[in-house]
Amino acid sequence: MPIIRSPRQHSWLLWGLALLALAVWGRPLIQSTQFENHFFGLFYYSILAGLALFWALPSEQRLIAGQFQRRTLLLGLLPTRTVSAPVSAFREIRLEQDPNLFRRDTVWLMICGEPGNPEQVARFAFAHWPASARNIAAASQLQAELAAATGLSIVRAEDTAAE
Repeated sequence: MPIIRSPRQHSWLLWGLALLALAVWGRPLIQSTQFENHFFGLFYYSILAGLALFWALPSEQRLIAGQFQRRTLLLGLLPTRTVSAPVSAFREIRLEQDPNLFRRDTVWLMICGEPGNPEQVARFAFAHWPASARNIAAASQLQAELAAATGLSIVRAEDTAAE
């Protein structure tokens, strides 16, 4: 059962620690006696609360019992929302590279169906990585594991360039 989870990554925990450090760092804004500092403190902590909300609701993608599932988890533990689609709604597994202007390109592992068929889901993003040789190899390995587990065909980047 292939699973991709954000909370298993070290960066997720580091972001949580950074949010905590930012909360402590901003305390002088709300402990001040000046009105301007309270105003900026309210603005600062409202932005921090929004970031903490996104951090506290990571997602996981998995293949379980013939279903592709995307679950949103509270703090990486308690499922709050689940979206699923049957494997039969898809026909191929693709690796797509998305160019970025300011950082490395992104490699996406996409599960694709037929866009013209209303009974089939068009696309399901299973995982993504920054484009590096090691990450592309990991993406290819996961693509092969998913293909073996589901029976879906693998579409290579060379095949999509010819279309």
